[in-house]
Amino acid sequence: MMPVRRWGIILGVVLITVARPMSLIAAEEPLVEQVRRSIDRGIQYLRQTEAGRGNWEIGTGALLQRGGWTCLAMLGLLNAGVKPDDPVIQRGLDYVRALPAQATYVTGLQTMVLAEAGFPRDLPLIQRNVNWLIGARVYRGGQFVGWSYTSQGGGGDGSNSQYALLGLAAGRAAGAKIDEDVWREIRDFYIKAQVQEDDGTGGWRYLLEQRVTTLTMTEAGICGLFISGLELHAGQQKLDEITGVAARCNVYEENAAIAKGLRWMADDNRFGFKVRGHTFYNIYGIERVGRLSGRRFIGEHDWYREGCQLLVDMQLDDGSWSIPNAGTDSWSVVSTSFSLLFLSKGRTPILISKFAHGPDDEANVRGGGWNNKQHDARHLVEYASKELFKKQPLAWQIYDCRKLDLSDEATIREEVTGLLQSPILFMNGHQAPRITDGQKKVLKRYIEEGGFLVAEACCGREEFARGFRQLMSEIFPNNPLRPVPADHPLWRAHRPVPPGLFPKLEAIELGCKTVVVFSPEPIAGYWEEKRFAPRLDQPATNRGEHAYRLAGNIIAYATGLELPKPRLTRVEIADNDARQVPRSYLKVAQIRHEGNWEPAPQAMRNLMFHVREQAKLDVALQKEVLPITHPDLYQYKLMYMHGRNRFVVDEVELESIRANLETGGLLFADACCGKKEFDEAFRDFAAKLFPKQKLQRIPLDDYLFSDKLNGSPLKAVMCRREKADGSAEAEFQNVAPFLEGIQIDGRWVLIYSKYDIGCALEKHQSSDCKGHNHESALRIGQAIVLYALKR
Repeated sequence: MMPVRRWGIILGVVLITVARPMSLIAAEEPLVEQVRRSIDRGIQYLRQTEAGRGNWEIGTGALLQRGGWTCLAMLGLLNAGVKPDDPVIQRGLDYVRALPAQATYVTGLQTMVLAEAGFPRDLPLIQRNVNWLIGARVYRGGQFVGWSYTSQGGGGDGSNSQYALLGLAAGRAAGAKIDEDVWREIRDFYIKAQVQEDDGTGGWRYLLEQRVTTLTMTEAGICGLFISGLELHAGQQKLDEITGVAARCNVYEENAAIAKGLRWMADDNRFGFKVRGHTFYNIYGIERVGRLSGRRFIGEHDWYREGCQLLVDMQLDDGSWSIPNAGTDSWSVVSTSFSLLFLSKGRTPILISKFAHGPDDEANVRGGGWNNKQHDARHLVEYASKELFKKQPLAWQIYDCRKLDLSDEATIREEVTGLLQSPILFMNGHQAPRITDGQKKVLKRYIEEGGFLVAEACCGREEFARGFRQLMSEIFPNNPLRPVPADHPLWRAHRPVPPGLFPKLEAIELGCKTVVVFSPEPIAGYWEEKRFAPRLDQPATNRGEHAYRLAGNIIAYATGLELPKPRLTRVEIADNDARQVPRSYLKVAQIRHEGNWEPAPQAMRNLMFHVREQAKLDVALQKEVLPITHPDLYQYKLMYMHGRNRFVVDEVELESIRANLETGGLLFADACCGKKEFDEAFRDFAAKLFPKQKLQRIPLDDYLFSDKLNGSPLKAVMCRREKADGSAEAEFQNVAPFLEGIQIDGRWVLIYSKYDIGCALEKHQSSDCKGHNHESALRIGQAIVLYALKR
């Protein structure tokens, strides 16, 4: 660490660097932002094309299916974020409502639009369409063979069939009545229609009598099985509602066919985005397969990232998509609508990832693998979207790193960066988890960087419970699983749940927060069935409904009720930089005081990494831990204090830190999760440190918050503050920053936040934590670092 005499020289060099506004430090625009701009431009194109007419029926292609282009454009706009009360949607709804039920494509799309818009007045029309689609089924020799263009005969084909099915699914989700026999007939049709290939895979054809399997129809077949299977599974697991054990765990009639279809698609000779004449139709099909299956990868393809890059590159100057002289791909309204559906639906934030473990996926077909409850995460995400996040669309995905070479730190870091897009990771199973050393490192790093792990012994299997406990003891040897106490926020973060209903729930604490929750008792069986999901305004009446509310508590606690970022958002994590730090680099000293002095051990590492990456400053990532009386303390011009308990500092310690502050040092401190005990102790410490000074609120027009220091003014932050009863607010609020400090000769030598910053820097702030969100903690922390350098 640099001596005091060299600080002025180094500071002069540093000032040259930080004087440049950070907006001038250019970087390539991230793909997530390119996608956002592409969506905005696509929306604008469709708005301009509508031109106040209330429809998009333009060009000769639109005459083939009257209303189809309008329905598709409306569906694209609604999914891209245009509100149902927007004038362009309202005009379009007037047109769509007047369409008769007489063509399969249009009726399916019309039903999807009305369901997506969500107006109760359209429920009778939705039921009319559902009844028409059911009545339009095509039979041959008494066997159901799909849907044709109309109800007036003709053979069934895979394309009409998939849009009829999408219409039925949307109608069912909106509340329409559909007999279970209809779904069973659809599922059986897709299983029988699958072509059994010699390589053990299976695709689908456009017509049953054709010999050629195609990518688009295979997408339709896979989605047909997912949708019909989901509708049929209610009650099929034969759940014991008292114990949570399923008599028919992991029994899905469609599993084998879906597995064959996905293997067929994954073949590099078959998978692709560009299909002659049907590229955009195909792209939307790939999105549905990826979303319904929860897979980030189809084979070796990161389907959403690759599709986004393709569409961003293909977008035309006017904001539309089309391919000239390429059949339906040349219809810009249709191609733009399909592109918007892919970009916007695939962009949905991922709330929960399911961790794939074990040697292969065949156990999931046979039973007993990592995915025994195939709809649990889906239902939890739907519940959280409705009851916790104000109906914001949310997604789930499967996280599978089993085929990766995780032998080097760079790959592990890259995997963790991607996985952190999802704040919650879920794993369960019957057998003990079979986890490689590389997977253990990914799990450990994910949790340390702010992720939250939920685990359950499926059907209460002791083999999994033993194996999971062993796994956690290897990953966190100093942080054992312990019973969750009755006063823990996990019992109340969303809705009250009696702890006695789930008495064996265990958890691991890491720093500021619980980071792992484990249930050795079966609980996912309740999540597997939507019928247990209670409404927020109704009391829970059975263990299954309380299981959903417990999940809501876990999600609220793990996320702090902060919505995850859109898919593709790059999550910033610090590297494990163990290099020798040059003496000229800024290094932070964290003060070790009595009590719990380090609830967020990675806070400074994360902050300094952010400063290094964003401000391009030479800083050391690793802090130095020193007691207040350490003789080298004076060498550190930025010191950090954090804690959650009371502490006392004697006169010798006060003199040591006072001398540092009076000769150019800066002390930055915050109360862990806004804990009253630390706050009171720190105020007493500050009063003794400078008896003639008082902690005062730092004015909002102070240089600390200015654009001259930060590139843009720091006027507002996201912070969860206290309610009248002293407990934390339910959600983060957009408020002016509240920092207090003590000045000497016009310079802040002490900057203090009674609202947490340290836990937020680790992304470990919980729902009961009074403090900032991660982004705001980074902004405040960086401002303080820059201030320490530029004083």
